[in-house]
Amino acid sequence: MIYDFVIVGGGSTGAVLAARLSENSGTSVLLLEAGPVEPDPEADRLGAVDFSHTGRDWGFQARTSGDATAPYPQGRTLGGGSSVNGGVALRGMPSDYDAWASPNWSWEAMAPCFRRLEDDPLGGDLHGMGGPIPIRRAAKDDLVAPQQQLLAAAEDNGLGWVDDHNDGVSEGIGPSPQNVVDGVRVSTAMGYLRPADGRPNLEIIGGAYAHHIVIERDRATAVAYSPSDGSLEQARGRHIVVCAGALNTPALLLRSGIGPVRDLEAVGIRSVVDLPGVGANLMEHVGAFIFVVPPEGAVTTDMVQHQLLIRYSSPQSPVTNDMQIGMMNHWDLSQNEPLAEVCGSELIWGICAGIQVPRSRGRLRVLSPDPGHPPVIDLNLLDSPDDIAQLVDGLRLCHRLATHEALSERFERVAVLGEASFAHGDDDALADYARQFSFPWYHASGTCRMGPDPDAGDVVDDFGRVHGIDRLSVFDASILPMIPRANTNLTCIAVGERAAELLR
Repeated sequence: MIYDFVIVGGGSTGAVLAARLSENSGTSVLLLEAGPVEPDPEADRLGAVDFSHTGRDWGFQARTSGDATAPYPQGRTLGGGSSVNGGVALRGMPSDYDAWASPNWSWEAMAPCFRRLEDDPLGGDLHGMGGPIPIRRAAKDDLVAPQQQLLAAAEDNGLGWVDDHNDGVSEGIGPSPQNVVDGVRVSTAMGYLRPADGRPNLEIIGGAYAHHIVIERDRATAVAYSPSDGSLEQARGRHIVVCAGALNTPALLLRSGIGPVRDLEAVGIRSVVDLPGVGANLMEHVGAFIFVVPPEGAVTTDMVQHQLLIRYSSPQSPVTNDMQIGMMNHWDLSQNEPLAEVCGSELIWGICAGIQVPRSRGRLRVLSPDPGHPPVIDLNLLDSPDDIAQLVDGLRLCHRLATHEALSERFERVAVLGEASFAHGDDDALADYARQFSFPWYHASGTCRMGPDPDAGDVVDDFGRVHGIDRLSVFDASILPMIPRANTNLTCIAVGERAAELLR
């Protein structure tokens, strides 16, 4: 069978695209997902998330900063990242999308996509109601005690109350919008594909690991993949669409001969089209915690971990809302022995600052045409001195919040860092701490950047079409020219909505 569309990857974008395209009964759609496609109710509960134990992770390792490496979890299941993330449903700022420099992806074009995906009780002109993804916020009266204390500390530091962090302008502290209902994270698998289940024109194959794109005379004609039995098969399509995410999408293109010609030839892959931008421009939000050891008995694990989000503008940057801060009410380190040893306690809490407009850039490479070899992921976090300075400033604000009198009943000491690091303005000590304890937010983006000029590193045009290859498109976080000032999941869902419009 030749399908109208073969979609590789059933994640935050691919699941949306498959559901929307198959709404037309005359359009045949095949969705290939490398992970399991069966529901897993226990793993879908937000409180049960553990990337290393759910069995829904790719198991990647990444170089983070310097020579340090760390696990880099990415969802390998229907729903992708939307099935394993923290459930934050945050929009970027409108100017983020306008900065993508194409009318196809401007805020004017994207705003209807956000409204269409949402089921947001706020409604009105800004928000959608009745869409596949619920957006919920904790009411001010429903904040648990630690979050109320954080609010008091934030307001005392000049951060005002925000009713709606998705209104496109607000700056300050307010409820974190989440796609969580009764403790269950509503993924694109739930919101989009379950209602589409049973459509005769939509076929979903789980356990289908894509090896490469079959290209004949500069035209994509099929996807070579291994089903669960380990054989090698081809799925033929009139249009091939890759939605495998910012790590697996460039890896798949590289294995298909699409990428920097010298790099491909060096690892034994025949070049089909020379696109130097494939795997480059890797962007990632980066953050660091102030770890706080509480007095014995002052912190319990019988409450939600976080409810409030702070968006603010760094003094080191001309960009608004380029920082986020959040507090974890409790953090059980009994399964994280190295960090527990560093902190001197198995139960802590913490406040984290994160950079939303990173200047540092990383890169992804493959070392073999063998799809069984994982890609080499170099995040290159905090490579830019500006990023370090901005994160140091963020850590200082976290410290002011953590040590505020409103949180004093939960505060015994800051782990790792001494008070002198803050009292005497020792930026060098805080910079060293940031390098050692910074971590990625698992928002990889930009590795198949959208733009008009392949020689300048652009991989797809503003219709998602891969430069130099006919009938091959990419839609996921990899095409974002700039990472949004927000957790990327909601943007990726909106990209799926917009991609369906463009492909139609």
